[in-house]
Order: sequence, then C-alpha cells, then structure tokens
Amino acid sequence: MNKHTILSWGVVAITLAVAGCGTSPDAKFYVLNAIDRDDAPASAAAGEHKVSVKVGPVTIPDTLDQSQIVTRSGANVLIVDEYHCWGGDFQNNFQQILGENISILLPTDHVILDQNITFEPVDFQVIVNVRELAGELGGIVTLNADWTVVRQGKEKKVTAKKSLLQEKTDGVEYEHYVAAQSRLLAKLSHEIVNEIRKLLKSSSGKGNEIE
Repeated sequence: MNKHTILSWGVVAITLAVAGCGTSPDAKFYVLNAIDRDDAPASAAAGEHKVSVKVGPVTIPDTLDQSQIVTRSGANVLIVDEYHCWGGDFQNNFQQILGENISILLPTDHVILDQNITFEPVDFQVIVNVRELAGELGGIVTLNADWTVVRQGKEKKVTAKKSLLQEKTDGVEYEHYVAAQSRLLAKLSHEIVNEIRKLLKSSSGKGNEIE
C-alpha cells in the first residue's frame, strides 16, 4: 500500500467520522415538544392576551451545541451517540418550544423569538442561559438555567433567577430521555410565566395566579 492509498483511506475515515448523523440510514432524529394546550389557564386577566413577550437571547453550553444528543455517564463523562440526533438546531428548538410554552401558559399570541441582545418594543423580555440539560439514560435528567425577565415600559423592572430542576426518565430509550428534557422545559416555562404574571399583578393591582 503506497502513501497515496494510505492518505486516501485516511480522508475517507475522517469524512465518515465528521459526517456523523448525516450519513447513517439508521439514525433517529428527535425534537423537544411543547406542553399540551389543555394545560393553558381557563381564563386570563383583562388585557393579558395582548401582552407581548420577546424570548431571547437563549444560550446553551458548547457541549449541547451539536447535532448528536448528549447524555452523561457519571459526573465527568459525556456520551455522544451519532445514531441519535436532534432534528435540527438544538438551541433553536429549545427557544421555539420555550416561546410556544409561554404563549400557551400566559396565554398570548404576541411572542417574538429573537437572539439579538437589543431590547424590542415589547412588554417583557425573557433571557435564558442554560448551564446544563443532561443526564443518564434511564436515570435523572437535570436542567440548570439562569433566567431573567425584564418588564419594559415606564414600570421597568428586572428579575433575575436561577432554576435547578430534575426529571426522572420513564425508560432507557432516547425518546424517554428527550421526553424528560421536554418536561423540564415545561417546568422552566411555568416558572418564567409565573414571574411574568406576578409582575403584571403588581403593576395592575389585580390578576390571576397560575395553578
């Protein structure tokens, strides 16, 4: 085998390794899912449907910013499976589902997704920094996130909080793992919407609490 042959096989091996999810016919693709619309509040305070919310920027750690789904094995080992992949950009999927959840829970039709740091002419801006969203297959999945709700307008107020949430998976398959991640995102959405409703209540002197 000459040098050119060795080089050619090396390029092929590297190409296959880099291609990952894109080349395997056996790969499975997953997406996060929003909460059921039946979970939306039965009623909202006067004018609440007109509240506008900007969701973004949303940031995720580099370990999650890839096409393959990342799981953990113990405290210090990350597992990347090339045959179980996100059906698109994970950060975008997270932001879209967060926006959808807020739209359902508040409820409002005025939700904007925007990664720009500049403030939009909206009533509220939600900024989220995800530190961790991982766990073990068949075990516990953890969502560790810092988030901020900015009340715009004359009564501008900034509320910064941290959420550390956990969900047990219902099985050992990747679909169970992603379902647990979706439930964690739903919990985070509830906390954010609770804060928005609290700010609305404090500014109007009336309002309804989310159950």
